[in-house]
This record gives sequence, structure tokens and C-alpha cells, in this order.
Amino acid sequence: MEPVGTFDVIKVLMDEVESRFHKELRSQTNSLAELISHISKFKGKRLRPALVLLSGKCVGDAAPQHIDIAVVVEMVHTATLVHDDVIDEASMRRHVESVNSKWGREISILFGDYLFSRGFTILSALDSQVATLLLSQTVNIMSEGELIQLQRRYDIGLSEDDYFDIIERKTASLCAASCRLGAVFAGANRKVADMLSNYGLKIGIAFQIVDDCLDVMGTEEEIGKSLNTDIQMGKLTLPLIRLVNKLPRHKLETTRELIFRHNAKETKHAILELLTEHDAVDYAFNTAKNIVKQAQEEIAPLPDSKYKTALMELADYIVTRRS
Repeated sequence: MEPVGTFDVIKVLMDEVESRFHKELRSQTNSLAELISHISKFKGKRLRPALVLLSGKCVGDAAPQHIDIAVVVEMVHTATLVHDDVIDEASMRRHVESVNSKWGREISILFGDYLFSRGFTILSALDSQVATLLLSQTVNIMSEGELIQLQRRYDIGLSEDDYFDIIERKTASLCAASCRLGAVFAGANRKVADMLSNYGLKIGIAFQIVDDCLDVMGTEEEIGKSLNTDIQMGKLTLPLIRLVNKLPRHKLETTRELIFRHNAKETKHAILELLTEHDAVDYAFNTAKNIVKQAQEEIAPLPDSKYKTALMELADYIVTRRS
């Protein structure tokens, strides 16, 4: 699930985050116990907590606040997944039923809200208000990204710049905030915090591009979540935008109808053929690889350490993963 070996240098800390994450979600209310038990099966890459910890260790030592912040960013991320599965009507998440599929929209929305509120309760207990302010701003930015994406559904005129603006807000902003907070709470100055934040932003963008490629070319068995949800919900992603940009004008309308036709197996096959014919997925993957190189350049000036090496390897993993 995670890049092999990359997180070994922070394994003890990651284990502590995992334990704390589940401890903080334990509820006195039995009615929530099954929901909380269910999302414990969602254990994914834990990318954002790792970014907090690795960024901190690149700069200095891990403080107790690093564990708090790592837990909170994972709660925020999990809340967005629960809400995303409502929006996308996804039935599967990380090889198990989505909360939406198992309990329905109303419970999913409220449970996502519960996860947000638990996270911000932890933040409120920190001595510093820096984390609360930055993560509050980040959740606002993420929400804006989701709203913009929903407003631009079925819009064949969505440009690459529009797409990058959406994913920078919706996905990459939390990765950037994770890195910045890890650095700040380890005592980094503004310049170093900016370097790590820029690294996080870029790998967050690359991560989403790869996700969007896997959505059109992967299999549900391998990826572990509902696929083709972007197309079904009218969301144009980078491979599809590239395809649209390469097509002659007279083919745009028929291609638009094909892309947004509700998901049949033959439709998916036809779209994949078009994407392959126009090298659209390769183009998107290569774009992600270039962005990852830029991310690695951002942190190149940092002193060499096993934690910096782990961040470099994590960036490489982003564009080689297949799930």
C-alpha cells in the first residue's frame, strides 16, 4: 500500500500516529462504533501524515505536536474521502464498501463532518494557533476546489490551467500544508518551510494526475476503489483534456457524447482506444513525472539525511504506483 522502505525511517512515529488516529475516533456512542470500525479498513498510503513527519525530521526533531498534526491531516483527508464518495456515488473505497454505499448519503455526510470536527478539536488543544489557522484555510481551499470542479462538470472547454487550479486546491493544498506544518513545528525558518511546502504542493499535483490516469486505465481489483467515476460524474481530467485538445473541431461533439455517456463497458473501451491513439495517458503521466522532478529540485538544497532521501524516494513512488 505504501512505498516499500520509504517510510521505514519513521516507522515508530507512523505506528504512533496510527494508534492515536484510532484512539481519537473511539466514541462513547455505540451507534458510531460500526462506522469507525468500518473506516479503519480504509487504511491507505498515509501519505499526508508521512509528509508531516518526514518534513519535520528533515529540519530537526519530531515534537509531540507532530503526532497531533499528522493525526489531524489524516482525519481531514479521510473526511474528504467519505464526502467524495457521496458526490461520486462510488461504491468501493480501498477494497471495501464505501460509507455511502453501506449507510447512505445522510450518514456519510454527517460522518464526514464528524471527522472534520474531531480533527479540529485536537488542533484546538495545541499551544500554537498556527496549525488551526493553516488547516482551516486549507479546508476552505479544498472545498473551493471541489465546488469549482462540480460547477465545471460536462464542460468540454475546461483547459489544462483550469484543471491544475482545481487539483492544486482540491488535493495538493493539503499535502503542501502537511509539509509546511511539519517544518514549522520542527523550528524551520520561512525559506525552508516554503521549500518543503512547494515540494508538497508539487507531489500532491502529481499524485492527483496519476490517480486520474488510473481512473481511466486501471482495474477496480487492482486499484481497490470504484473507477470511471470522473467520467460518470462529468469531470474532465488531464488525459481527457489532452484528448479533447488534440481532436479536430468537427469531432468534438461526438467525442463529448462518448466521454459523458453513462458508463457501459463498450464506452470505456472506446474511450481507452481514443486515449491510446492520441497518447493522452502517456502525456499525463509524463506531465506528472516532470512535476515530480520539480518537487525534488525544491528540496535539493536541504542538508542530506535519510529523511530527505525518503522524500526524494516518495516523489519517485508517486509516479510509479499502480494503485
